[in-house]
Amino acid sequence: MRIPSMKRSFPVGRNLLIALLGLVLVGCSGETIVSGGASAEDIAAIRSDLADIKGRISSLEAELSEANEGITEANEGITEANQANNGLQGLFLQLPDGSAQFATATPVPIINYDKFGFVIPFPATVEPVASGIGGGEASEESGTLLASAGGVSLLMTWITTDPPLTPQESVLGAFELVSAATGSNFQVTGAGAEGLEVDGEQASYATFAAYDTDGGVDGVAVIGGWICQSSARSYALTVTGGDLDAVSGSFFYFADSFRCAK
Repeated sequence: MRIPSMKRSFPVGRNLLIALLGLVLVGCSGETIVSGGASAEDIAAIRSDLADIKGRISSLEAELSEANEGITEANEGITEANQANNGLQGLFLQLPDGSAQFATATPVPIINYDKFGFVIPFPATVEPVASGIGGGEASEESGTLLASAGGVSLLMTWITTDPPLTPQESVLGAFELVSAATGSNFQVTGAGAEGLEVDGEQASYATFAAYDTDGGVDGVAVIGGWICQSSARSYALTVTGGDLDAVSGSFFYFADSFRCAK
């Protein structure tokens, strides 16, 4: 047997050389005839050498089998790596100039919520819940809208009164509502009546923070209030969460996107 790509040398003993030069075995009569100077002891030694060589060959075959198993495992590892690489490649786009960039994720559709006269957009993955102020069902005259996603919560209230609540009164009312609902001890960190408009209407705003027993910020809130002149309704938009950037970003997104009833 020839073992490809593996070189091994075996000691050839004196006895085996003697056999190759002059040993003649005649089995016709069942007797062993020795010529060329080989004795019975030489023949026995030769057979022992042959047995040893066979053992070495068996050992080599076992080593080759183990090597083949190792190659198979390596090929499986390469296949898994290629599959992972193919998945990773899906995150990139190959540009005409040969460079690559991250593939843009599929954008989430935006749906305009317009059940009560006003319009406010929400990602399709967010489902706002409407209810009446103090219970019951919401209507165009009054109600609340609650939505939450990604650690940020939105609460919008609207009410029709004569005269309408001022933007400042809407902010104060929303603040009292959130404080009662959450049980948090919010403190005012900022307020203003200029610089913020919602669908062209002048709005007031205030920012709040709640602190834990160690003095760390436990939550933040931004509240805006305005009047839609087309319906003479007062609105308040409250966004709360644990991260200031996420809360402020969400607040300005909804404030900029809100549309009064026409």
